[in-house]
Amino acid sequence: MGAEEPNRVRKLTPMISIAATTGLLETLGAAGVDPDRLLRSVGLDSAIFRHADGFIQSSQFARLLEECAFATGDDCFGLHLGERFNPKNIGPLIYVVLNAPTIAAGFENAARYMKIHNEALRVSLRVDGDHAYLEHALADMGIPSTRQNEEYGMTVSLNAIRLIAGSDWSPQEVRFAHELQNQTSEHLRIFRAPAVFGCETNALVTPREFVDRQVPAADQRLYPILKRYIDRILSEMPREDSFLASIRKAIAEELRDREPKLARVAARLALGTRTLQRRLKEYGVEFKTIADDTRRRLALKYLTDREHTLTEVAFLLGYSDVSAFNRAFRRWTHSTPTAYRRKNAG
Repeated sequence: MGAEEPNRVRKLTPMISIAATTGLLETLGAAGVDPDRLLRSVGLDSAIFRHADGFIQSSQFARLLEECAFATGDDCFGLHLGERFNPKNIGPLIYVVLNAPTIAAGFENAARYMKIHNEALRVSLRVDGDHAYLEHALADMGIPSTRQNEEYGMTVSLNAIRLIAGSDWSPQEVRFAHELQNQTSEHLRIFRAPAVFGCETNALVTPREFVDRQVPAADQRLYPILKRYIDRILSEMPREDSFLASIRKAIAEELRDREPKLARVAARLALGTRTLQRRLKEYGVEFKTIADDTRRRLALKYLTDREHTLTEVAFLLGYSDVSAFNRAFRRWTHSTPTAYRRKNAG
């Protein structure tokens, strides 16, 4: 394959910048853990870390943090790695946050540009009454636990805000999507705020007025230059090409009548089954993965339109009953179709 192959893979497999792992190998070595062995356990080679501008799969990073916690015996490994992480290691993204005119604008920049650093993370700013919420939502990466990843990301965000507001800053409350842990003293020490677990999403909670504050150290001459640079990076990120789009279209057509099967989709594309399998392998994706992701996209689209009942949506997606659709939707979004429709339908 040519130079486009890594970009193709990235469109179906969320990736995270190697920069996120800064300090990780050194931390493992200091704990007496063999980094190479641990990396191999999640399908990584230490050679990849020589390329600071490279990427690894977000799911591999999340699994790696879980394995690190187990291997080191540090139940709060993600918290501690994030505590030591300097957000400036992220690169241009963090500078467009730090030089925004207001804290709210910095949050909004993080939301807009996060995909150039971590494609599996969605950051958003929500204001409700007297409070503002900087929310972190991780995509479903198909692994049992993302606790260490969630705690790492929230601590990095905390560090970023402290670069803006001062090292003494603390949120009013920190929320985690994962369930309550036996040991929470480290959360309290690091965030200097109450920690709440089992929430709808991860979030740092602040007073409403905090996000309206100006950023005192922001460079207003540098800011538009950084914005133009990051916008150019964003515009140049690879989009899914026509071949993958044609596979999605064929899968969607199959879903109207039955469960999508590789052989029937190949026939719709006038390809042999083995040829389609080979082409998908070149893109770094399995048929089951793209079929499931196509269903997910269609589900989100159908649910924003109240024209269809949930039973009809399940049928349109090829599910035999609503309960099967409910299970799949929870796996995709950690929400129910009813809750998603209530929040997003027009």
